[in-house]
Amino acid sequence: MLRLLLQELRFRRNAIIGWAIGLTFLPAIYVGSYPLFEAELAGMEAILDLEIYQAMGMNFGTFEDWLASTVINIVPILVAIYAVIDGTGTLAGEEEAGKLELIVALPIPRWQIVTVKAIALGLALFLILLLVAITTTIVFLAIESQVETALMWTDIMWGLLYTWPIVMAVGMISLFLGAFAPRRRTAALISAVIVIVSYFGSNLSSQVSTLESIQPLFLFHYLDATASLFETGPQTSDVLILLSVALVAFVLALIFFQRRDITVGAWPWRRARRVPT
Repeated sequence: MLRLLLQELRFRRNAIIGWAIGLTFLPAIYVGSYPLFEAELAGMEAILDLEIYQAMGMNFGTFEDWLASTVINIVPILVAIYAVIDGTGTLAGEEEAGKLELIVALPIPRWQIVTVKAIALGLALFLILLLVAITTTIVFLAIESQVETALMWTDIMWGLLYTWPIVMAVGMISLFLGAFAPRRRTAALISAVIVIVSYFGSNLSSQVSTLESIQPLFLFHYLDATASLFETGPQTSDVLILLSVALVAFVLALIFFQRRDITVGAWPWRRARRVPT
C-alpha cells in the first residue's frame, strides 16, 4: 500500500510543481502590488461597493481585507479546479486510459486502491497550498515595511492552509463522481458545476435575505474569506462540516468503486446485458 502511495505521488509530482508555480503568481501580484494601490483604494469606495464585488465576497478596506478578498478568496477556487481534474481523472480517467484495469488486477483490495488515491490527492492539494503559502509569505515579508498591518507572516501561512478542508471536500466529491459516473467528462462537468454554484450561490445568498435559508447548502459558505480569518482562524464547525463532506464523499467512492464494472462505462444502476450465444 505504501509503494502504491509513493507511486501515486510520483504521478502527481509534475502537476503539484506546475500548479504551485502557476498559482504563486496570483498572490505575488496582489500582495506585491498592494503598496502601489493602497492610496488609490481610498478614493475608489464607490466603485468597490458595486454589487459585483459584493457578490464575489470582496472587500478592500484594509490590507487584511485586501488579502482575504483576493488571495484567500481566489486561491481555493483555482486549487479546486485542480481537485476536480485530479479527482475525476483518478478513477474514471484512468479507466478510459486503460490503466485502471491493470491496477485492479493487482493483489490489492479495491478499498485500498481508493484509499491510497484519496490520500495522494489530499497530500497533493496540501502541498500546492503550502508552496503558495510560502511564496505569499516571502512577498509579504518583502513589502511588510510599506503597509500598515498587524499581521504576522505566520497569519498568512495559516490563512492559506486553512483553505485545505474546502478543496479536500471538492477533491473527494470529484473522486466519488469518478467512481459513480460512467465517463470522466460527466464526472468533471458535475464537479465543476458544484464548485461554480457553491461559490456564486454562497456569495449571492449572503446578499439576498430570501436566500439565506439555503446558504448552508453551498460549500463556500463554510470558507471564511474575510479579515477575521487572520485573527480568529476558521470556525471549528465550518472545518468539521467540510471534513464531514469529504469523508462522506470518500465513503461513497469506496462503495461505488466496489460495485463498478471496469471498462464497461455504465451508470451503477445499469447492468450489463448478456449477449446470446
